[in-house]
Amino acid sequence: PPGVTVAGNIGGRTLTPGTYTSTSSLAISSGELTLDAQGNANAIFIFQIASTLTVTSGRQVILAGGAQAKNVYWQVGSSATLGTTSVFKGTIIAQASVTLNTGATINGRATALTSAVTLAANTVTKP
Repeated sequence: PPGVTVAGNIGGRTLTPGTYTSTSSLAISSGELTLDAQGNANAIFIFQIASTLTVTSGRQVILAGGAQAKNVYWQVGSSATLGTTSVFKGTIIAQASVTLNTGATINGRATALTSAVTLAANTVTKP
């Protein structure tokens, strides 16, 4: 179903379960993004991004209120990039590529449909 429209930088925000849609690029660049399940361990978070997803260096996706990485999905219309030492949660499904820069960690999965997943001294944990 159509979700809440988000745009630009979603860093520094706390979001509750649901579907979030961006008609362009999305970034986590000016603070941490908190996903709050509000006590529901089965809560689902879906992000549908038309273009790119960028997480800048050192930024984090934080799970709160019982949220679980296995219930967070990022559908990216182009490429996703996780900056150096960023900490990310959820499954990324990118149309083109996924790049994890040096030291980035992900509790989830990274899938690129038409190009490559590029790793550089990263930690990937299956949720």
